[in-house]
Amino acid sequence: MRVLHTADFHAGRTLRGYDRTPEIRDALNEIVGLARSEKVDAVLVAGDLFDTVNPPADAEAAIFAFFLALRDAGIPSIVIAGNHDSASRLSGLSGLLGWVGVQVVAQPSHDPRQMIRTVETRSGEKLVVGALPYLSERRLVKAADVMGAEVGLWRQKYREGMKFFLGQLAAGFEAGAVNMLMLHATLDGAVASGSDRGMQFDLTNAYTVSPLQLPAAAQYVALGHVHKPQELGASPLACYSGSIIQLDFGEGGEKKQVNLVEVEAGRPAKVHPIPLVSGKELRTIRADLETLDARLSAVKGFDGLLKVVVRAPAGTALPGLKDRVLRQFPNALGVELEAVKDEATVQAASREGLSIEQLYERYHQERRGELPDALRRVFKETDTAVREAAGDGI
Repeated sequence: MRVLHTADFHAGRTLRGYDRTPEIRDALNEIVGLARSEKVDAVLVAGDLFDTVNPPADAEAAIFAFFLALRDAGIPSIVIAGNHDSASRLSGLSGLLGWVGVQVVAQPSHDPRQMIRTVETRSGEKLVVGALPYLSERRLVKAADVMGAEVGLWRQKYREGMKFFLGQLAAGFEAGAVNMLMLHATLDGAVASGSDRGMQFDLTNAYTVSPLQLPAAAQYVALGHVHKPQELGASPLACYSGSIIQLDFGEGGEKKQVNLVEVEAGRPAKVHPIPLVSGKELRTIRADLETLDARLSAVKGFDGLLKVVVRAPAGTALPGLKDRVLRQFPNALGVELEAVKDEATVQAASREGLSIEQLYERYHQERRGELPDALRRVFKETDTAVREAAGDGI
């Protein structure tokens, strides 16, 4: 069986006022082409189809065209809601999407069986997917309450609640079928892209899932939420496919991909990353005033999107700088000033709050190395004597 795993489309995304949806549409067309050429049996989309809960019409058109193209190719798909999606909106559309072969799991159900989706493939093999949409702590508490669990426990530990749902989904796996799990969540050990808004916080707080909590019976775990493609854990094999274009300058330089998963019932899955070429390359240029022209000349002919950061002394006014850059590079979406403090200011700030003894120790380290204990005692005694003499009015 061959399954294509993708996620994090973010249709409707704008970057500093620049609409990225045409690039996202191109990437979706590329993914449909790969699904055809690789003869996949199903496509898994692990959340964040849209960038906002109320996407513009062209973003919806791009997503629906993607699913219609998969329908025309005879390829079924399974989709979950991500944190950027409107779960209620996707839930309302699930009936219509079902007519074109899209199985949607947008919200948790009081009956875990409602979160199990199956596909009878052309080869006769059966694919079973436990599909868990994004669950914030608030939604997890509400879902646990509906299912009759002790709500107080969910409030205490997010991951214990997730463990409950994951266990319920694993109970729906079938012998003799290919069993997969799909969720939109943050796993411990995941590395965020610079553009994963709020993700750096998520990766260090309590609202994560341990790879050890993933059901061992899952042959593959299709993850969404983190935009950097990566593999986490081997038993079960869990992977983020990442976003499909460089969505933000924090993702500049990242190679985007989809994951082609080859698997058969009862055997470990094999993952083959397939690179995507759609979408403009994003690049950040950093320079000071003296090197700015040279740095810009070095990227002449670059047809992606630029952010230019100019380092200058704090308080410097640079009228006309943005116009100067845009004349050379109309594709520059941002021109920013990065204040650089002069050395004297930096040194003064570094001395702030230090005692005279600490200042002397720092001075000695910079000039002669580590301060000997004997010399420290002499300095301290001298300092004390001077202070006492000053107190006596001498």
